[in-house]
Amino acid sequence: MGTLVTLTVVHPDGDEATAMVDRAFAEMERLEAIFSRYRADSAVGLLNEAGQLVGAPGELVDVLTLAHDMSRRSGGAFDVTVGPLVELYRASFERHALPPSDCDVRRVLDYVNYQGVTIDGDVIRLADERMKISLDGIAKGFIVDRAVARMTDDGAERVLVDAGGDMTSGGSGVVSDPWTIGIQDSRASDELVGRLQLDGAGVATSGDYLRHFTPDRRHHDIIDPRTGRSPEQLSSSTVLAPTAVEADALSTALLVLSSEDGLALIDAYGEAECLLIPKEGGVQIRSRGMSSHLG
Repeated sequence: MGTLVTLTVVHPDGDEATAMVDRAFAEMERLEAIFSRYRADSAVGLLNEAGQLVGAPGELVDVLTLAHDMSRRSGGAFDVTVGPLVELYRASFERHALPPSDCDVRRVLDYVNYQGVTIDGDVIRLADERMKISLDGIAKGFIVDRAVARMTDDGAERVLVDAGGDMTSGGSGVVSDPWTIGIQDSRASDELVGRLQLDGAGVATSGDYLRHFTPDRRHHDIIDPRTGRSPEQLSSSTVLAPTAVEADALSTALLVLSSEDGLALIDAYGEAECLLIPKEGGVQIRSRGMSSHLG
């Protein structure tokens, strides 16, 4: 998944705990083989190449259905068809050490539109042959949730899965004995802006500091699908939600949106909280119920 993945499991039998971890990693690898846009033989790779996929795996249908809902809720701030924009930025900085021109951005924006992805049963179609989907902002959370479900179904007492900041927990003992995790300061990697207790929920953070094209972090790999440019207001967004896949998608959308629109999205969502850090630093922006989860 392009990141470090850590699985922690509590079980009285050490050999069985090791077997649980092995089975969870096998499940994660199976799902990556469906969602990866870097593999020509993955379901996503085949869809991007042909413009349609017949007999799509159920997991891909589930993720794209949730992605469409997140796009609708966020007014297009979350959009799985943004991949070509990210590739445009990567290529421009590799070749010229500069962001792409306005003309090139406008050209790519012509085929960035989540409504161009249609699902009919197990058939997925892209409306334009130039469209490509990227599940970077949602699939990792889905895979994390599935890994936790696999280990808890196997009988783990407490489980914590961390995939590059996308985290969730589970197990029969996690409610009474939750995991405590730290939220990294986006401007100081060795400092925390708060601590969260995970008792079965998911958490994800999106930020301009994870993969940036310029030292000032003005240009980074999270692009606003509506404008074709990196968002300028927030440095990071952390979301606590019932599942990691929801937290993953919401944190991406919130980094793109203004803080006001992001808070409105969280309020309307109803089952999520957020912590937003402005680019200039200063006071944290929290949703109404986030403070009760922070230590």
